[in-house]
Amino acid sequence: MADRPPRVLVDNEVVDIGGKRFRCIDTPHVPHGSDAGVMHEETTATLLCRDLFTRRGGGPPLTENDIVGPAMKAEDFWALTRLGPTTAPNIRKLIETKPRTLALMHGSSFSGDTVSALGALADRYEARLRKPMGH
Repeated sequence: MADRPPRVLVDNEVVDIGGKRFRCIDTPHVPHGSDAGVMHEETTATLLCRDLFTRRGGGPPLTENDIVGPAMKAEDFWALTRLGPTTAPNIRKLIETKPRTLALMHGSSFSGDTVSALGALADRYEARLRKPMGH
């Protein structure tokens, strides 16, 4: 229940919920057609990644271990990412947020080198896009 009607957030709009500030970041077609955006909580520098780094199976709640490898294995299994020419650039633009934590929807949140993880994920999708069909 809400005391007012819902409204659509625009790209880079910040919503202050009293102590936490969430920035809406549009990422058209990334990770999926229906999940075309993420949120960045600015006070803790946490990027709420949605399905960007989905993994299969369990893990600890927070890790500094590789999250790109497991994400690509999950992608091999489910093929859920909308792969296109804007996939990698949309992931790379998230580097600008300089997150301290990547909060994943399906997998352990990540507190390691977040900038490198985002860059590596973008690189891996870009390589897949450039790979000839049938290989």
